[in-house]
Amino acid sequence: MIARRATAALAACLAVVAVGCSGGDDDSSLPDVELVSLDGTETTSLADIEGPAVINLWATWCAPCRREIPAFEQVHQERIDEVRFVGINVGEDADVAAEYLAEVGATYDQYADSEGYVVTELDTTAMPVTIVIDANGDITERRLGPMDEDDLDEAIDEALASS
Repeated sequence: MIARRATAALAACLAVVAVGCSGGDDDSSLPDVELVSLDGTETTSLADIEGPAVINLWATWCAPCRREIPAFEQVHQERIDEVRFVGINVGEDADVAAEYLAEVGATYDQYADSEGYVVTELDTTAMPVTIVIDANGDITERRLGPMDEDDLDEAIDEALASS
């Protein structure tokens, strides 16, 4: 099990190096994929998430994902009235994801994609992936690889300016 996670993490890191900071398709809107909140109390479609929003695909086995979540929480707290933050844990049991989020104190909305449908629909093979949408629901940023506070602020400012 540890070897499988290490191999997956290495593959994700190599994909980030190979692809660079942005990648994937050029679609301007989000796919219609059903998501379930980590606590299991709510379902929504990815396509129904209203902007402006920052959507982050992550997993606990992904070291860059683990490093960036505290930055996402910090920017979420600073810009809570301007933009919605949504985390989507990919391919893991909701309890594993919830336990990690509790450890780091992440409070923004979190959903589970245990089957990896979002990754398939977004045509990506690595994580983390961050998508920023404007108030119209159009994608203004799609980043493969980790983002820090400055990257997030810049992407949010661009989404707010395009609305």
